[in-house]
This record gives sequence, C-alpha cells and structure tokens, in this order.
Amino acid sequence: MMKAIKIIYGKENFLMEQARHQFIAACQQRAGGKAAVQTFDKESPAASVVEAFEGTSLFSSGSIIIWYECPFLPIKKGGRSRSKVSVEEAWFLEKLANISEETGLLFYTQGMMDTGCAFYKQLQPIADVMQAAPVTEKNVMPYVEDFLTQKGKKLTGQAFQYLRALFQTWSDISLLYVFSELEKLCIMQPNHCADIDVGDLDNLFAGTMEKNLFTFMDYFLRRDGGRAVPLAEALFARPDMFLKNTGYMLSRLRLLLAYKELKRSRTGPRQCENIMMQINKGRSVKYVLYHLQKVVSYWTIEELHEIISNIFVLQRNIRRGTASVSDMGPLVCLYCSHKGGV
Repeated sequence: MMKAIKIIYGKENFLMEQARHQFIAACQQRAGGKAAVQTFDKESPAASVVEAFEGTSLFSSGSIIIWYECPFLPIKKGGRSRSKVSVEEAWFLEKLANISEETGLLFYTQGMMDTGCAFYKQLQPIADVMQAAPVTEKNVMPYVEDFLTQKGKKLTGQAFQYLRALFQTWSDISLLYVFSELEKLCIMQPNHCADIDVGDLDNLFAGTMEKNLFTFMDYFLRRDGGRAVPLAEALFARPDMFLKNTGYMLSRLRLLLAYKELKRSRTGPRQCENIMMQINKGRSVKYVLYHLQKVVSYWTIEELHEIISNIFVLQRNIRRGTASVSDMGPLVCLYCSHKGGV
C-alpha cells in the first residue's frame, strides 16, 4: 500500500521525474478526484508546509504537497551526520504523525541525500523512499531495452553489443538524452521494421564527444587517416579531454594487442573471451571482439607495443612541460600513414 509520504532523491533526472509523476497520479487516484498540488522550496518555512497539509481544500478531493530541497534533508557532503533532530524538526515530525490519508507529501531533492542524519532516520519508517542513483554503462541497457519495447522495437544482438560498447566511453549517462535520441530513431524508422541493427545506430548521438571518440577509434584502428585525423583535432584539444580520451584510446589498443597475442598463441575462442573480459575490467567484450576481428590485420604486435609506449611518453612529456596536447595529431597521422600486417 502506498504511503502518504514519499522521498525522492538522486542524480538521474529522468527517473526522479518519472517517480514524481507516478506519486502524483497515485495520490490523485487515492483521493478520488483532482487533488490540488502545492509546491515549496528550501526557503519555505516548515510552518507553511504544515499549514498546507493540515488545511482542507474546498475545491478538491485532497491535496499534494511537494517540498523541493527540504533543508531538513541535506545533501551528503562528507563528515559526520547530524545525530539529533532540532526543535523545529521534532515539531515537524510530530505534525507528520497525523497527516491525512487524502494528503500526499513528497520530499524531492536533487543530489545524494545524507541518509545518516537524524531527521531522515526518523522520517524514513513512515515514508516510501526512491533513490535515483546515476545510471552507468553497467545498468543502462535494460532501460534502453524497456524503452524500445514500449515503442514496439528491439535491438539485434550486434546492435545491443554496439550500444553497450559505446556507453562504455561515457563518463555520465543521462537517460533523458538517451531516450530523446532513441525517440528520434523510432520516429525515423518505418513502422513495419521492428528490429534495430548496427547500421540504424550510425547517426545516433552524433556530435557528442563520446560518439566522436567511439567513431574516431573505429577509423583509427582501421588506420583511416582521412576520417580519423579531423576527429582527433577536437578530441585531444584540451588537457582535461586529452587525459580521458587517451585513456579510452589506450584501453582499446591494449585489447587489440591482447587479442593478437592470444590469437598468435592459438588460444581457444571461449578462453580468449574470458581473458579479454578480465582485461576489460569485467565488461562484456562480444562487440569488441567482433570489431577487433575486422581490424586485427591492420596492425603488427610490434606496432601496438610501440604506439602504446609512445602515448605514455607523450603523456609524461606533457606533465613535464616538454610537449603539448597538440602533439597527438602528428602521432595519429604517423600511425595512419601506413598499415601493418599480421
């Protein structure tokens, strides 16, 4: 049974908004009519919130109160949590004990709440709590599949692995952005086409740094300088971008090197996949292996050792002040100028 009080907090805006709409809809249904919605912010006095949920509206079947960024529920910033409630917080909690069943009270906070503070600990037993933790590459795909299922679409196996590999390059994943791009894809695709394949995803997230980095590595591993170099100029232009993007570049090069060495030692497919997954920090390598098989002949093992070493040297020299991020361009050009061999 739904409780009259709900707490929503976290960093994933889409999930938080979804939960907020669901709470309002449930309150409307429970009230049996159009319940009035009142909102308060962090500057609002607690007495005003109490007055709102204790009052009775003459024009609606109930009331819904939303308190955004309630000061009694602070964001976790390190250090010890407050172990005692204040006099005002204790008074507010006493008022909550008598809240009407026709009233819904929602605490809505952007950020990771301090769940160790005394007020939260006393409020939590009488409230439903929804934490919208940030979505990561490890758990984003079920959301993607659920969204597409609702649209009557589904990913092919290769498309699933492609998107999962793409999301591994993202430091932050916004479901709102992901769903807006998938929505465009579904609109553009003919209604009779239920399957979404890799080719349908080519222009998805176009222009984002993560998609450009993903595309750059596809071109670079094929040593296609005509397409790789223009992307490199933007990807490695700033020191902060340089560190993140060279990190991803090195991870892909190390995977290719490991794959070539395993191939040379005639390691079986299943054992090869297990070893590659360990190198890839436990992440799936099915799409990675599918792609590496296409580019494995473009590089020699010696060249891969060499470029990995050269990138490390460049990183070291940048820290020493004897090189700059602009030196990545010539390095990319050097290894796109000719293709290696098996």
